[in-house]
Amino acid sequence: LGEVVQLRVALWRRTRHRRSSTPPLFTMGICGIGGTEEPFEGTPIEEILHNLSEALNEGDVKKITENLLTKVARVCNPRGILRQDYIRNEIEAKYGEYGYGDLRSDVSEKTSGALKQLLMALLSDKLDFDAQVLEKAMKGFGTDEDCLITILCTLEEEEIVPLQTAYADRYERSLQQAVESETSGKFKRVLLLAGCDTIDEAYAQVCHSAISGMGTDCKALIRLMVTCTPDVMNRTREAYARLYGTDLVDAMSGEWAVGGDFKRMLCALAKKHPDNVVPEPDYAADVKTLRDAVEGLGTDEAAIIDVLSCKTSEQIQALKEAYKVEHGEMLKERVKAETTGLFESANFRATLMGLLTPREEQIAFYLKEAFEGWFNNDDWGLISMLVHRTEAEMSEISKQYTIVHGASLVADLRKNCAGDYEKALVALVAPRARTIARGIRAAMSGWITSTNKGALIALLTHRDAEMKTLREQFEKETEKSLVKVLKDECSGEFEDALVALASYTAPTGIQSRLASGEETAPDDKPPEPEPKGPEIVYVMPPPPGGYPGSFGQPGRPKRSKAEKKARRARRAARRERRQRGSDASSSSSSSSDSSSSSSDEE
Repeated sequence: LGEVVQLRVALWRRTRHRRSSTPPLFTMGICGIGGTEEPFEGTPIEEILHNLSEALNEGDVKKITENLLTKVARVCNPRGILRQDYIRNEIEAKYGEYGYGDLRSDVSEKTSGALKQLLMALLSDKLDFDAQVLEKAMKGFGTDEDCLITILCTLEEEEIVPLQTAYADRYERSLQQAVESETSGKFKRVLLLAGCDTIDEAYAQVCHSAISGMGTDCKALIRLMVTCTPDVMNRTREAYARLYGTDLVDAMSGEWAVGGDFKRMLCALAKKHPDNVVPEPDYAADVKTLRDAVEGLGTDEAAIIDVLSCKTSEQIQALKEAYKVEHGEMLKERVKAETTGLFESANFRATLMGLLTPREEQIAFYLKEAFEGWFNNDDWGLISMLVHRTEAEMSEISKQYTIVHGASLVADLRKNCAGDYEKALVALVAPRARTIARGIRAAMSGWITSTNKGALIALLTHRDAEMKTLREQFEKETEKSLVKVLKDECSGEFEDALVALASYTAPTGIQSRLASGEETAPDDKPPEPEPKGPEIVYVMPPPPGGYPGSFGQPGRPKRSKAEKKARRARRAARRERRQRGSDASSSSSSSSDSSSSSSDEE
């Protein structure tokens, strides 16, 4: 050991010009003393995969959560990629490609409880996990209505069919059957039309309900024919034929209450097709046709139907403006005057007035009309006008409702409806993030049950793009911070994971800045290794103040020529003395040998 120490000190002295006077902390050497961790050499994703694999092998839940949620965000955000997309497309895929194994299997094996459920939801398809949460909400004693409302009433149009497929694949029954068995009344109708049927199937059912049975609900038919776009109307007609085995036009024509100009108008609107809409109509010719139809003796209803039935809502508004410029009068008021009378059809006039009114404003009129039924609300009217609206469309409808009626649509819903039916309708009208925030609050109000934990996980995972808005809406709803509430209600690693989910902010504008060259994406190549000197392993600390001659320490003074000459003289004198001493010892030994030999002879 002493020889090893001397060797290490000698090596350090030889390379001291590259090092400071005080050696670094001890590293693991042949003597096994101390150690420092070497930096990982590789790309950021390789480092995450390496650390994640080690954490899974060690069963370190905290490190698993940190690498999968926190460190991934630091890597993907500067590249303009959402964390949830980076985890699914990069981390999970390359974890297997680099030979670490199957990430889902490893997470499932090394974690447990609610944290396992959260991490598996993060690695799973969003709609597949939503299907599991819906099943738990309807399974067993009672039903979690808040969970059903939050998930089914906030679905995007393109998510409805994949959710049905995911639920049917996992539980071998349709989601519609499950909802029908666990809910009832008007609440069931809202959930089915909003979350279990596409927009064309929902409108086809509304039309069938208006036609079938005793009498005909002409108002329901007018509402749909006036507010449907050509594309939605064409799909609704196809869905009606698929569901009920007959053409919607034939079904309406066979009704006794549908006749004359009203019948021709409804059939013309039902036959609307996107390909029949002229992108740039000849407004001058249409204005002349309409002027000729309302001037003179009588009214040419057929001409009015031909002009209005093949145009979109935006084109009709442009036509009204062109008519006003040409003739100085309002087209809507002139048509209303021409179709009002003892022998005129009220339904035909109502259809024309609906077409000549801006679409969102007319929907606001229909909603107010649904509140003013004879004995109670027109529930089919409320539901059909609220389901399958985009967030921007619903925002404009609420705005027009306030402008036209001087009241809040949400306030009127709460005033005229009650219970879960009220909650479901409000969820359709409120901003999507606000509804999800209410669902989170409801999930934490019954914290003990696993179903509520599952709902909480479903509402926080796969929300990276809207998480900032979700935090703002939660604070408006509860006047508390979402992160603080999660810390108060949860604990342990599950709390850390939820807080990491809720604290995330999506990158905004980075992709455009990268495309324009304003920013540069981080390089995914591993960093070039720095040139290193010989690796030195230390086994003992330096003396206090460092070794002599090192940086910052005084070295040996430089000798003069006289001192060097005297030093050489002293060395020569010592050599001479040693030589004389050796000669004297040799002569004494020779004399002793001769005396001993003479004594032997004697």
